[in-house]
Amino acid sequence: MHARELIAEVLRSKTPVPSGDVPLAQIDGWDSLKGVRLVLRLEEIVGRELSESDIEKLQSVDDIDRLLKAA
Repeated sequence: MHARELIAEVLRSKTPVPSGDVPLAQIDGWDSLKGVRLVLRLEEIVGRELSESDIEKLQSVDDIDRLLKAA
């Protein structure tokens, strides 16, 4: 799964998600609840609990891609 697909899933939206170093906060419909849902979904995908450090690094679409590729 790619970050853009995952973000669209979390947002429950079919609207295209921008790629690259776009901050999550600038994506239409993004809020703190979506951030929590993203972390929970990422933990399911990578099969482990994310550390506080991992979570703090999730600021952009690229950050999520990096985490997914490292899993």
